[in-house]
Amino acid sequence: MNPESVVEATERSIKAATHLTDLDAGAVAALRALAVRIGTADPEKDNVTLPTYLKFCAALKLTPESRGVEIGASEQKGKLATLRALRGGKNDTAEGTG
Repeated sequence: MNPESVVEATERSIKAATHLTDLDAGAVAALRALAVRIGTADPEKDNVTLPTYLKFCAALKLTPESRGVEIGASEQKGKLATLRALRGGKNDTAEGTG
């Protein structure tokens, strides 16, 4: 089985995103164009398209983070875990010390 293309995955995400309305049509069209470009771009020379695509996905709430979904949230409990998550998993010592 062939892996799903970015275009196919994008279309599936758009179809599943019941929160999108006609007001989002321009951003959705731009996201589709970026998905096509990712499939044809030379990754060695194009370092802009993929990050831009991901920003559009986030703006349209098509990523877990943009929807407020916390990966592994059931394992994290308490204020300390929340603080660590906000700090990117860093320990409690100041950066560069300890």
